[in-house]
This record gives sequence, structure tokens and C-alpha cells, in this order.
Amino acid sequence: MKVFVKFLAVSVGLSVIAGCTSNSIYVPRVPTKVQAQLLDYAEQPDNKVFVLAVDPSGDYAYGVDSGKATLKEAAKAAVEMCDANRKAQGIFAQPYIYAVNDKVVYEEMIRKAQAEGVEDEKAVQQKEVMKEESPVAEAE
Repeated sequence: MKVFVKFLAVSVGLSVIAGCTSNSIYVPRVPTKVQAQLLDYAEQPDNKVFVLAVDPSGDYAYGVDSGKATLKEAAKAAVEMCDANRKAQGIFAQPYIYAVNDKVVYEEMIRKAQAEGVEDEKAVQQKEVMKEESPVAEAE
């Protein structure tokens, strides 16, 4: 029994150390109440953007906009709405684009932003909006 306990303690210790030194990236779960808003978002007209900020506690703020002339306009309005909601609710988490039109980019945005560095997060997200906007412009 003592050998088993020692083995278990060493295994847990090594797992904790390995987990702390890994380069894994934390991607917050989408709160259940936000999922209901995403159903409504899916029905909105194109040139739509959904922005989400989730604290580690699970508190959240979001912003959404759709039907603008460009994705860039929709993204700007969604970010402004999310920032206002973050301020009003005391949410300190960074906002990330959750979806651009019907494409979910949440995890990708977090991974890219953290790989690029915190100072470049906005640039990474702006690139995603512009990348998604290009096919729309070409189709017109």
C-alpha cells in the first residue's frame, strides 16, 4: 500500500510539473447562456461578427453586430459593444472574435494571438476579419 501511495504521489507530481511546463494554451469554454445568443446570431444577415470575453470564473461579456456594409464595420461595432459590456460587468478578460459570418474562429484567434504575443492580439484579429472579407468583396 505504501508503495502504491508513493507511486501515485510521484505520478501526480510529474503530471503537475509536465503540465506547468507545457506550451498548452487556455481556451475558455463558451458559457451556456452565450450558446443561446449564438443561435440568434446564426440567423442574422451576413457581414456579421460575434466577439466574446470570458473570465476564468465563467463571467462573460459579448458583442455582436451584423448587416453592415463591410465585415470591418461589423467587427468594430461588435468590439465596441463587447468592451462596453466588459466595463459595465467588470469583466477583465481579453475579448476574442468568436465568429466571422458563419465561421467559428474563437480557438484559432486565441491560439494565434497568444503565439504572436499579447501586444499583437488586435492585429491578429484584424487580419482574420480582412481575410474573411476578401471573398465577399470578390463575389460582388
